[in-house]
Amino acid sequence: MNTLTVKQSKIWHRKDLLQHMTNYRFRKMIESHRLERVQKGIYAFCDIDEPDNDMVLIQQFYPQAIMSVFTAASFYGLTSVIPRAVQITLPSNGTRRLAKPDYPVVEIFFTSDKTMELGLDVITVENYLIRIYDRERVVCDMFRYLSRTGLDTAIGIFKSYMKDKKNRDVDKLIRYSRQLRVYKYISQYVEVYIG
Repeated sequence: MNTLTVKQSKIWHRKDLLQHMTNYRFRKMIESHRLERVQKGIYAFCDIDEPDNDMVLIQQFYPQAIMSVFTAASFYGLTSVIPRAVQITLPSNGTRRLAKPDYPVVEIFFTSDKTMELGLDVITVENYLIRIYDRERVVCDMFRYLSRTGLDTAIGIFKSYMKDKKNRDVDKLIRYSRQLRVYKYISQYVEVYIG
């Protein structure tokens, strides 16, 4: 269990809870309504205020997840598209069969362990730590997952990124594009945009 989950999570997997308490105490907490079953194998503490932000809820449900694609683009103001689901990236090894929460709706993207941490940033939302990709990774991911994002949308987010001269780092964008194998798209649009 990582420290992010232990310190602030409201949502726990049963097996993780049983590492911190006995079976007897676990049952007593359910009987006293201090712990409630959310869905099979997933429990929530009842005496903690429920966060309002969907990113916070998803981060608690999937502690290893990183907010990505439209969720991250929307957070950074790179798009006016409101994501229909919280979009996260998980490592492709061992996470493909994870349970999904009933709420909020989540859309999962997978990546290799090698590129999982590339562009990772940790921010605070409503006093909770959220793992999110930085702007450069978001732009690269838009082209990386073109079949799910669409070319027009990817170009629109790229243009928004390039217009924000204060917060852009073109060298980092090029470096990420090489590692994520979208250099042919990024270099072409950077050349056209910067000229």
